[in-house]
Amino acid sequence: MPIDLERFKVDYPKWVEESLSDYQAGKMAEIVKNYPLIDPEDIPWTPYRGEPSVQTISLMSSGGLYLKDSQSPFDTQSIHGDPSIRHLPKSVRREEIGISHAHFDHGLAEQDINTIFPVHRLLELEEEGVIGMLADTLYSVSYVNNVVPLVEEVVPALISQLKSDGVDVLLLVPV
Repeated sequence: MPIDLERFKVDYPKWVEESLSDYQAGKMAEIVKNYPLIDPEDIPWTPYRGEPSVQTISLMSSGGLYLKDSQSPFDTQSIHGDPSIRHLPKSVRREEIGISHAHFDHGLAEQDINTIFPVHRLLELEEEGVIGMLADTLYSVSYVNNVVPLVEEVVPALISQLKSDGVDVLLLVPV
């Protein structure tokens, strides 16, 4: 069943209007209670049937990661969030990564980036032959409240990119 974006497009502006002052005051627990969740009745789950040792795996974290020297941080001020994606090379080093996500404690991630972006663990699995290959391009997103641009633009472009890069599996790491 497709996602009912038309209903969301009606409900979301009302939620923003009702929640903006709490958002600006940092009362996230309050605004989440009334968020207009999209709840499709029939999610087409597909069991994984692949053989990881011959597949190309990519990685996506919702931790708000970006390359400090060449990419802008995610917008952390807007109630709408930031639906854009940052592309990170699999050769990225911890000191090159910034974290711009306002809704979680960065402490553990700053100690070990693999807690939210397990790139080094996947490289180890590649070296051991457990996975065929870690894709050259990995991804990060941040929080998004307005899912319309995400569903209509960002996700279709990402899927196209993954297909053209020959990615078999995208490992999603929610933060």
